[in-house]
Amino acid sequence: MPESSAIAPAEQLIAQVLHARMEKEGTLIPHERGPVAYRIAEAMVAAKDLYTDYLPRLTQEVPSELPMEEEISGLRMALLHIRDLITDFDNAFLDAMFSERKANPDQVYDQWGDPDAGEGEESEWTAEDLGLSEEEMNE
Repeated sequence: MPESSAIAPAEQLIAQVLHARMEKEGTLIPHERGPVAYRIAEAMVAAKDLYTDYLPRLTQEVPSELPMEEEISGLRMALLHIRDLITDFDNAFLDAMFSERKANPDQVYDQWGDPDAGEGEESEWTAEDLGLSEEEMNE
């Protein structure tokens, strides 16, 4: 198969699907959708590799030439890489949220309350809503 007709990398395919859904639902502002979608896709593919590559070798479901200590060292590097990908996603998402709030300042809540409270009902959060005891709530 010629290289020009090769299948796109998994990250690219996942990012395209996520981006399309973000566009359809109007999630985030347009120029922030691509980076967030791609960061999610990178983390998902790396996480999949833990189960499809590393786990079978660790459990000896697939033969490995490496001793267990080296396999674990490799796993450690893969986990550190995922940690970095998660940090990259978090930064991209927080930047996107900041941009969205900056672009739509009227949609930021000035006061927080129970969004399900009807007119005339108590709109403050209760201790139960927040998962706190009454003592914690009164502190």
